[in-house]
Amino acid sequence: MRQELSVALTPETRLVTDELTKQFLVPFSLEDETRAIRDFLPLLPLEFRAIAETFIDRLSATIQTTAAPFLLANQAAHDKQYQRFSMAERIRARSIGREPNETEGGLEARRNQAAGVIANSKMVAFSKSEDGIDSLVLETARFLLHLHETPEIQSVAREILLQGTVAAWSALEMLVGDELTLLLDSRPDLVTKLLSDQSAKRKFELPKLNVDDLASRGFDLSKQMGRLLFEERDLSSLPTLKCACEALIDSSCLREKLAAPTAWRLNQNRHLIVHRRGTVDEEYLRKTGAKLNVGDQLVVSPAEFEELLLHALSIGSEFLAGLALLVVPNQSINAGAAQ
Repeated sequence: MRQELSVALTPETRLVTDELTKQFLVPFSLEDETRAIRDFLPLLPLEFRAIAETFIDRLSATIQTTAAPFLLANQAAHDKQYQRFSMAERIRARSIGREPNETEGGLEARRNQAAGVIANSKMVAFSKSEDGIDSLVLETARFLLHLHETPEIQSVAREILLQGTVAAWSALEMLVGDELTLLLDSRPDLVTKLLSDQSAKRKFELPKLNVDDLASRGFDLSKQMGRLLFEERDLSSLPTLKCACEALIDSSCLREKLAAPTAWRLNQNRHLIVHRRGTVDEEYLRKTGAKLNVGDQLVVSPAEFEELLLHALSIGSEFLAGLALLVVPNQSINAGAAQ
């Protein structure tokens, strides 16, 4: 969809689309940003690979879901234009005469088929032409901006971007939690490395197990250390997630991504949305320094949402690159995978 907005639009359409993108997300592709991950995915064992692929799929689905208003409006604009072509061609098809022994129903079906072929061809050509793209984009933008004039749609548009922000963090949280659980299940020797970090030792202390707990685990913890340490741990906090990653993965690039202000803002936004429905409180102001007032409603713009999601992806990319070195230590994985 971004390609449609990158063509030479008329000044009027450009002005309207600039306003549109302040309120609604236009979907974008993650193909370039995920190339580094996909390049080393074949090196990972199948179980680790499946989790990484799910991470990419979740982020892609988050983009499509958050961009749903634009996608629906854009499809409606295409359908409306197609109906114009279809109606015109159906009228022209009335000139097609009946063949010998052809029924009225057969003639009508043949006319409709002929009209459909021409209408489809014209629609394809129109949607690829600069004039056609300009027309479709303008109609989409005008429709959405008209809807956005109502308070109800304004609220819906804001809520969709807030939930997209939560989903972006959740994809990263699930990636790290699932991969580290699997890592320690398969390599219990790394538990020593994790717990040798004093901060990690406090956050991920081994739970005390009674006989019933041990029995439920078959009296064998050698392949369950990841689940033992992580299944009851909440990684929704950036400091906790950061602690787990840095204790196990030696990567300066990953540390840099986790320490970036964008990562902190993503996590704090997620916390405010989940626990306060996006209503700003003193804690949020203290932790973020945002220029808002207590009681304000958090607004995540489409541009900010894209920035936050791409940063979550970059953290995931660096995390997976470091993880791959632990899972397949004899393989060469490029550092700085997300760069």
